[in-house]
Amino acid sequence: MTVQSTAQRPESPATAGATGRMAHFVVSAKPSGIARTRAVSSIIDTMAVMLAGGTEPAVGRLAATLQRSENADAVRDFWSGGMLRRDDAARLYGMASHVLDYDDVSMLAICHPTAPVLAACLAAMPHDTTGRDLIDAVCVGTEVLIRTGEALGFRHYDLGFHATGTLGTLGAAAAVARLTGQDHACTTASLAIAASMSSGLRRNFGTPVKSLHVGLAAESGLRAVALAAAGVEASREPFETNGFLNAFSGGHTDTWPGDVTLGTPFVIETPGFELKRYPCCYMLHRMIHASLSLQAQGITLDDMVSARVDMPAGGTRPLIHPRPTTALEALFSGPYAVVASLADGRVNLASFTQAAVDRPALRARFGDVELVERQGRSQRGGDVGSAPVTVTLTLRDGSTAEATCTTSPGSPEDPILPDDHLDKWHDCLSRFRPGTSRSAARATFEAGLALDSDMPVDAWLADLAALKRDDI
Repeated sequence: MTVQSTAQRPESPATAGATGRMAHFVVSAKPSGIARTRAVSSIIDTMAVMLAGGTEPAVGRLAATLQRSENADAVRDFWSGGMLRRDDAARLYGMASHVLDYDDVSMLAICHPTAPVLAACLAAMPHDTTGRDLIDAVCVGTEVLIRTGEALGFRHYDLGFHATGTLGTLGAAAAVARLTGQDHACTTASLAIAASMSSGLRRNFGTPVKSLHVGLAAESGLRAVALAAAGVEASREPFETNGFLNAFSGGHTDTWPGDVTLGTPFVIETPGFELKRYPCCYMLHRMIHASLSLQAQGITLDDMVSARVDMPAGGTRPLIHPRPTTALEALFSGPYAVVASLADGRVNLASFTQAAVDRPALRARFGDVELVERQGRSQRGGDVGSAPVTVTLTLRDGSTAEATCTTSPGSPEDPILPDDHLDKWHDCLSRFRPGTSRSAARATFEAGLALDSDMPVDAWLADLAALKRDDI
């Protein structure tokens, strides 16, 4: 599925409504230097997680349903070495990007912004796409995704929608429209078509369908642009009265709020995204950080009688598996996060294998961990994201020990450091290609850092696909 360019002069936003202004932004926005730098970090981060995620059995089952392609415009399957149609690649890349729940987060829209956008871009991009082009598209796509979520408010999540799926479809369409050079009219139609393709339910958290949402969002965004470029007509006002906002907020929001604007500044710049340090649900990160700080003081799982985790209002909603039986369920389990942190003194990809979750010593302790939400009601995702989490342990000697994490690890307030990011990159590449050396990981990591240039993205991707055990 190749997307043809329809580039023309964009319509002036002065005469356009919310949809017209969004389309004008997609066509003409110029991301700032800071936004571009942060986009590079998110692209590298998501690429690493995608390559590792593609080795998961759930992604392999999706891959088995896809048809190999011999077309000249086919794109690579990084894991099998074959070639795929572009829409199939978007679905595969998207699911792989999210299956480990290790991709970046924005609490403004309670979503994972880069995964659906990057997956769609990698599948849709012309073969001569430069790093600079890709960065423009990622900045624009994530901005549309998150600002629409901001316009909807917390009600969207509260109704049971998985925002990464619903909003990811819009962000993917915006990014592909920008990357493939669509004009204002085609971009408007692309957004309208994508608005009717948005989907994703939180009830599927803890199953492979949660990550499939991201693949479907990336695929739908790409398809929306292809349909619009082929001349399929759609409403010019999907984000006006009685449209997308009304439907996906349960009637709470009907028009685009005046205080939510696109690109002033870009959300990837301020407040920025959170690059995950731990491969699991975002709402576990502060309790993991607090638990690890207690373990660093010499407290082990054997010392603990019970644990209480005090969380912000709304903080336990995604944590739906108090007694996980699978690695996927453990990604959304507060008790597992606490006991694994105390037992192991670290949380990484190895923590969320089936063998790790099956340990009898850990399973026996899940019932000793209690999650407690503070009273009140969160109105915005940021209310949940910025609130402290406290872990209080009752110990066998009758004493208690407490640790509070006030800032989410990996957030702009507590950013992931370059060496830590390289560690994450290396850990993910080692899952993708077992045996990857630190030096090989560093070389491809540093090549990614140079993306904001005329460097062909395909060259970087080819180097990643070519990694082998015997040359690293």
